[in-house]
Amino acid sequence: MRDSADGAIGTVRTSAAGIVLAGLLLCIAPAQAQAQVPGPEAGGKDPAPAPYTGLDLVTGSDYAPYTGDDLPGGGLVTDLVRRAFAVGGRRYDVRFMPWKRGYDGVVAGRFLATFPYIRTPEREREVLFSDPVMEVRQFVYLSNRSGMEFHGRAGGGDSGGLEDFQGRTVCQPVGYALPAGLEAMVGQGRLTRQTPSDLGACVRMVATGRADALVIDEFSGAAAIQRSGLADDIRVAERPFAVVTLHLVVGRGTPGAETAVAAFNDGLKALKRQGVYHQLLASHALQPAP
Repeated sequence: MRDSADGAIGTVRTSAAGIVLAGLLLCIAPAQAQAQVPGPEAGGKDPAPAPYTGLDLVTGSDYAPYTGDDLPGGGLVTDLVRRAFAVGGRRYDVRFMPWKRGYDGVVAGRFLATFPYIRTPEREREVLFSDPVMEVRQFVYLSNRSGMEFHGRAGGGDSGGLEDFQGRTVCQPVGYALPAGLEAMVGQGRLTRQTPSDLGACVRMVATGRADALVIDEFSGAAAIQRSGLADDIRVAERPFAVVTLHLVVGRGTPGAETAVAAFNDGLKALKRQGVYHQLLASHALQPAP
């Protein structure tokens, strides 16, 4: 999730060209939604109604443009996930809840899957990861009240520029994960971590100087800052921190976990072959970090 969730802050500069994202084709009702998932197939027809399969999918809000109960279709990744499963005749309800509660429920087998999550060693031990749903760049968002700078290095990567975080405070919302290098620094006492309840709170902490930095992908970072109205108090480092991929995850102990992941992967490939994947990306235009 997110650096994502358990699967980002001068003036934030936005790309004039924008990068197209997210699907505006569904309207997901939280918790009790029972509507079938429409969508074009290779022959231009909507998929036939599929039987409800029992376990729900779960995701969190406050992660625009990927997921959110206030976003069209529940967000880009929510739309992609439901459509990918629908290709194989699988239909699931989608519940929106706090990220940690949803993730823990997936690990315990109370829910089938959650999304979108970034790989971490800890998560690898608990869940199976799907093929990448999409690839994104992580950026460092900095407080104008802080003297911190992030220089990184050409090509990015979370092993470059870690020294810039020495002695600083980073914000990580509950349910999100820090990049591995920063997590190690926290464990070594070289970096302080603040963990407010949601991404919006992290943006406010960075804007007011209670945290020096937030590391998150460019699209959710730009969206969160735009919503906050605090763009004048936050700046974005010029170099990316890293390039990461977002995934759907299924608990390793869930019966049929490997089959569920394989079904999703097959559906995602089909959406790409049919051109539906790129149609969904093209249906939302976002302002990313430079």
